[in-house]
Amino acid sequence: MTLPSDARLTPEAFARARTFLLERGRPLEAARFRHAFEGGSAADVLDALRASRNPDGGFGWALEPDVRTPESSVLATGTALEVLHDLGVPDSDELLGGAVMWLRGNLNVTLGGSVWRFLPPLAQAYPHAPWWSQAEPEAFAAAFGQFRVNPRAGIVARLWRWPELLPEGLLALLTLETRDAILAGLEPGDVNGHAVAALFAQTPEVPEDHRLPVLDYLRDVLPERVAATPEALAGYGLDPLQVAPTPASPLAPVLEDSLAAALAHLLASQREDGSWAPTWDWGGTFPDMWPQAEAEWRSVRTWEALRALRDWGRLEQR
Repeated sequence: MTLPSDARLTPEAFARARTFLLERGRPLEAARFRHAFEGGSAADVLDALRASRNPDGGFGWALEPDVRTPESSVLATGTALEVLHDLGVPDSDELLGGAVMWLRGNLNVTLGGSVWRFLPPLAQAYPHAPWWSQAEPEAFAAAFGQFRVNPRAGIVARLWRWPELLPEGLLALLTLETRDAILAGLEPGDVNGHAVAALFAQTPEVPEDHRLPVLDYLRDVLPERVAATPEALAGYGLDPLQVAPTPASPLAPVLEDSLAAALAHLLASQREDGSWAPTWDWGGTFPDMWPQAEAEWRSVRTWEALRALRDWGRLEQR
């Protein structure tokens, strides 16, 4: 389906997405939608997020739907940090303070610097997507580049909103190590590595001497690495909207054509029930659990799609 470059989501299509989120979505995405689009309370978002919090301050409970362990994980706690950062909570926020303390306590010092391992060993005992398997821990770490970029870059970028929550010097050290790891080069197929590197490079609070070299690197490599055709955008690849989420993103000017293609694909890929579906599945593993995970991903993806279309001015006004 070919859409004009100025195509927008119609009010009827928006209403279908809204109904899907509020009637079939997770409480978290429903609350985030109401807060972003309808003046809903930030407290409602925090209440929905609190349902995935553990007594240790970390987050679990399938907050990231591809990992079903209730135990606190860096994957889920990083997802919670994204929500808290999006809300702009103060450094006194209880959920934020607990999450940062948990992250500090689960920082692993290695020969390559201080990193966060995505998952605790116990996560292996619960349903999960095949790429989150820790059956071979060394291979798992290698597949994620020893965690030097992902998830560290995303966590570090967001923590710069609240630097006083970390011991003096720790955030600076983590930032330096992250910058150097990105500049050592990202594998072309590392979708989430590029996404968190872009977040690191475009977060204003990150010191310029660290983020600007990364920004220059990404300007050079991203035009050839993002998905830019309907076929590529329909599969699992680096969506340019992941690295340039708004027109104000510093990376947007070098991705104009691919961003136009991504927005057109987003408009064309809404399902009849109003949702947007994930572009991946679990490949037949844990078949009893995938339908629930897939439904939760529809909630996440629908919220993300509406936010992207709003930020890019692609919602048709009545």
